Order: sequence, then structure tokens, then C-alpha cells
Amino acid sequence: MAKIGNNWKSNRWGEQRREEYSWQDTEFRHDYSWLKKIVVAAVIFIGVYCAHISETTLGTTIDEAIHYTLSAQVDLNEVVEQVVSHVPPSIDRSVLKKVQMVVSKPADPLLYMSKPVAGKIISPFGWRVHPISKQEMMHEGIDIEAVLGTNIRAAAAGKVKAVTETAQYGKMIILEHGQDVDTLYGHLGEIIVNQGDTISQGQVIGRVGKSGMVSGPTLYFELREKGKAIDPETRLKGDFPTVEGK
Repeated sequence: MAKIGNNWKSNRWGEQRREEYSWQDTEFRHDYSWLKKIVVAAVIFIGVYCAHISETTLGTTIDEAIHYTLSAQVDLNEVVEQVVSHVPPSIDRSVLKKVQMVVSKPADPLLYMSKPVAGKIISPFGWRVHPISKQEMMHEGIDIEAVLGTNIRAAAAGKVKAVTETAQYGKMIILEHGQDVDTLYGHLGEIIVNQGDTISQGQVIGRVGKSGMVSGPTLYFELREKGKAIDPETRLKGDFPTVEGK
């Protein structure tokens, strides 16, 4: 009996000790989930930055994807209206109304235009001798050499002003972006939008072709502000590779 009693006391004391010092029996674990998130974010940032400075096709694609995500057309006015509608009447709405007035104003498309297609500029803006007609003339846009069938993307959000075809520029699209700014896309092989369509920045509007007076697959891109042609290279975000020696 004494032996049984001692065993019972020993077990009882052991249970109490484990309860009192349970922290010693369980491995102490730190919560490092926040650190993992920081490390993952840092790795993603470094990867994107390395791609950005690599000047490769992948880097260009990532740059354009990020730019489109950040600058794609968003109806902030509608968002603000929803917020205002849910604000209690007792709260002063004047500040929100001022915000609504600001965001409802159209953004200047010249501040965030993106390249319509990746490729080399084979003919810059300015005076030149036309490669086909051999006549000296003012080149009011830029010629971008690209692979036949490459997607052509809208340089900024806007509306299709015209879809037409001319002997010089072949199949072409004109977009109007507001603020008296228009863009023209010529020598297209295929047009996939219609006049009157609303277009978001980066949306595919056609494909590179060789229609009109051109010797190979080329996109003619023209930018006009208040009816006056301006050099697109001064407005488009990102650098274009150019033909060696030019």
C-alpha cells in the first residue's frame, strides 16, 4: 500500500509540475510570419528591378504591365460618389465634394502615354527623304519596326475617332484622348476596333502590318496636340531602341 501511495503522490506531483511549468515542455515558437512577408516582398522588388534594368524583352514586358496597372483608366468619380452616398448626414461632406470635383477632371494624356508597340525606330520625327517616293518631306510621326502581326496597344485611354485607309499610311486608326490630343496608328495589317469604341490605355487596337507606302512591317505613330504634330518620343514613357548609326 505504501508503495502504491508513493507512486500516486509521485504521479500527482508530476502532473502538477507539468501544469505549472508547461512552458518548459512545449517548444517556444516565435511568430516570424511578418518577417517572411518582408523577405518575399523584397525578393519580388529585386526581381522586378533587375528585369527593369536588364533591357530585355522580359523587362520591357514587365515595365509595360506595371505601367498599365498603375495608369489604366479608372472611374474614380464613381468611387467617390459611392463613398459620399454612404456618409451620414451629420458629417460635413464639403471635403468629399471637393475631392470629387478634382478626380472627375480628365487627366492630361500627355503625362502618361505608353509605347504602342515594342521595336526600333527606323525613321524619327522631322524632315527626311521618303524611302519609297524619294521625296524630301516632313515626317510628322515616327516609324517603328516590329514583327508582322505584333499587337498594337493604345498609348492612352480614349475613343476611336476614325478607322480608315489611305494610300500613304494604309489601314489606320485615329484615337482622341481629350485635352485636344489625338494619336494616329498607320500601316496596320489588321484593325480590331470600330469607330466610336471607348479604349483603355494598353488595349490592343490592331496588329502590325505593311499596308500603304512602306517597305516592311512597320507601325507609323503620330501624336497631335491641338492639331499640331509633336515628336512622340518627347511624350512616350520609356526609351526606344534606334537603328545603329541614327
